[in-house]
Amino acid sequence: MRSRIRRSHTCFLSILIFSILLCSSAALQSPIARITNQVKTGYNRRVAADPSFAAKSVTEVILAAGTQLAAEWNRRGACRLLPGIDFVLPGVLTAVFGKYYSMWRVAKTIDDQSSSSKKPNSSEATVSKDQMLFNLAVPTNAFQRYMLDGVTKPTPIQRAGSMIAPMFPLFRAGVISSAVGYGIAALLIALRSVMLPSYVPATQSMNILHASLYTGCFMAIVSNVRYQVLQGVVEPLIEYLFQNLTAIRPLLILLVRWLNGLLGSVLAISGMRFFGLQKLK
Repeated sequence: MRSRIRRSHTCFLSILIFSILLCSSAALQSPIARITNQVKTGYNRRVAADPSFAAKSVTEVILAAGTQLAAEWNRRGACRLLPGIDFVLPGVLTAVFGKYYSMWRVAKTIDDQSSSSKKPNSSEATVSKDQMLFNLAVPTNAFQRYMLDGVTKPTPIQRAGSMIAPMFPLFRAGVISSAVGYGIAALLIALRSVMLPSYVPATQSMNILHASLYTGCFMAIVSNVRYQVLQGVVEPLIEYLFQNLTAIRPLLILLVRWLNGLLGSVLAISGMRFFGLQKLK
């Protein structure tokens, strides 16, 4: 009798655990599927506005790591690069995520399913698809010619709003990326102290909270303006002036992206040192 009761309890618990796992997986699939669809839709809209967006994305990731490392080398010198590895490694990790997200967030967008049959004054599609600043629909880039529908031209107020709209998402991304970057570095430093107890680091421990807040503010203001101008003014101008020189145009875009990334890294490192967030012992 007791064995039957135990078996029934075991069976009930098994069914309960299976049901909980099934519900949990179903609950997780919905947000994951929604995020995946948002990323896919956002990517398609950016490619529709700029067919070379995929190539620029790969270039941006490579340049983000390279320019940050070059800026660290330039500011510290070769002899102090390894002693300051506690700052260099999280700086590179944060730069890769932060710079690419800044590029993604303020890239020009056009609805890939938009057609010329949409009326220019029809705000129904614009309100439902364009990013919103309170009750105002704004383009993702302040300098793009049209709204998401590919027909409606943004007003000066909407263009000004597109500089403000990405500030909070960029601030949030900067805080998260910095916390993750410096958190990984702190974990590696802890492992190093366990494996090499005799090693004495040349750097002082960094306040992760202050570094994260600084990175968030930097991305919301400096990175926001830099990538708005880069993708809305500089690159379209290069593509227009050198539209017949297909061999030179990609090299010029690569050059301006490298200079933009290097400028961002130098400004970020200089700001951190100015506010006392990076100190050697």
